[in-house]
Amino acid sequence: MTAKLRKKVCTFAFDFQHHNKKDVRLDFQKSIANSQATLPIVGGLTFILWFVLPPLHSSISYSASDYGLWHYVPSFLQEGYWTLVISAILAAWAVYLLAELNNANVLLRVNSRMLSSMLSLLLCLMVLCHGFQPGMVVMLLSLMSFFPLFSSYQSSMPQPPFVASLLVSIASLVFPKWLWMMLVYWFILGLFRALSLRSFVSSLLALILPYWLYGGVAFLTSTFPDFMIHLQMMVDFQRGDYGQLEFRDVVTFLFVVLLFVVGAVDFSVHQFMDKTRTRIIYNSLISYGVFIIIGVCVQPQYLWVLLPLLMLPTSIVFGHFFTLTYTKFSHICCIVLMVLAVAVLVVQYLPDNLLFQLLTSNF
Repeated sequence: MTAKLRKKVCTFAFDFQHHNKKDVRLDFQKSIANSQATLPIVGGLTFILWFVLPPLHSSISYSASDYGLWHYVPSFLQEGYWTLVISAILAAWAVYLLAELNNANVLLRVNSRMLSSMLSLLLCLMVLCHGFQPGMVVMLLSLMSFFPLFSSYQSSMPQPPFVASLLVSIASLVFPKWLWMMLVYWFILGLFRALSLRSFVSSLLALILPYWLYGGVAFLTSTFPDFMIHLQMMVDFQRGDYGQLEFRDVVTFLFVVLLFVVGAVDFSVHQFMDKTRTRIIYNSLISYGVFIIIGVCVQPQYLWVLLPLLMLPTSIVFGHFFTLTYTKFSHICCIVLMVLAVAVLVVQYLPDNLLFQLLTSNF
């Protein structure tokens, strides 16, 4: 009896020791993913850095006709203290909406705020997003459109597609080429088995409505030529201008793409663990992200307008990976990506010619 008891004690001690070793190895990732304090800490850090980080040595102008009605925004709102305050409000609103989207659609199998924390972290790292610019407005409206879009799952009601399409159309008023995103929305409606003649017609009416109002106002105010230029910019695709991209632009874009690919591949491998509706939502977000990546590759001059939009699916799919995948590889991968995140922030403040000299000094 004593020998059996001794054997059980030794077995329990070995299992406990092995369990503790495993927990020590993965506890860091688990504690971040499952802690309710993660979002307040990341949000507070983002808020501080948002106003503390100095502006970059170069900025981007959004006054061209490529950005539709954006030239009507007063210039004082796009510079100085006001641009930081307005962009911070938009960013905080987007982080809150992503938390509500997670609650409404149960995007994670556990109670976690990792999706919102990831979006807050990405917005914090991209210094050019700390200003009031069209990409932040389009990102917020696109995030709002996810609510009616996801609620249309296996529904024949035309109202959700109408609202989602209306938000896309409103967003295109400040970035006309965003209207092409409706191709992806119709594809997603097809995945949701919600694309019918009624929903398609309702989405077309929603796309027309803002432009019908804009055209009427432009006619009454004798600015109808501006309205026609706006329509022309939807289909005026120029050759991609890769020469205007700086090293920091390439690094930040590749970093977000890396996070997106890691999250998308991990979900594709482990999607059998989620419910059917959740799987379809994630696959729709992956197609959404792929479309934006293709858009940046084809039209790189719009990188800093499309990058905040790419952060939405990236935050969700990588947040899913960080929260629900606990392996040696995921732990090492997350640590490496944290180090890369700090490097991305530092690279944005280095002179572009200095980086070029460092890269070419060995040749």
